[in-house]
Amino acid sequence: MGCGCTKTGSEPDASNDYKLARKLQQEEDRNARRAAAQGAQGAQRSSPAPQRSGWQAAGSGRSLGGPSSEETGPVSPEERRQRALEAAERRQNQVAGVSEKKVQEMRAKEQKDALLGKLAEHYARQKTEMPMGLSAASVEQLRQHWETVRKDKGREEAVLQSPAV
Repeated sequence: MGCGCTKTGSEPDASNDYKLARKLQQEEDRNARRAAAQGAQGAQRSSPAPQRSGWQAAGSGRSLGGPSSEETGPVSPEERRQRALEAAERRQNQVAGVSEKKVQEMRAKEQKDALLGKLAEHYARQKTEMPMGLSAASVEQLRQHWETVRKDKGREEAVLQSPAV
């Protein structure tokens, strides 16, 4: 028993390989010429106006938030923003393999974590402790608290920048 590494018998015939390669190349050339001829004939038969391609051929498309303004009449910028926001929320709620209820729960948790982070940063900058039950608050309660904190911060800055009387 050998390893099969040694050359035994005769070497492969290089002339057969050459003939096969030549035959395949000729066939490939024939097919290319045939395709080019059919393409030229097809172009002569088609309409004389060339097809536009690329971004120039693209239509106006549709904007975010639903049908275009031609379909529904004139839309105010505020309504357009609202529609775009609703469309973005619908896309965010569509997660493959996850129920809509679970997606809403996950988004609420993300919002709560983000608000808690903002509030924690605010209180750390003020060098005060966060209120005790803040982590148990709902997203809406946290949002309201954040708004009041932001407004109070604006008032503090206005007082500091006002001229002394």
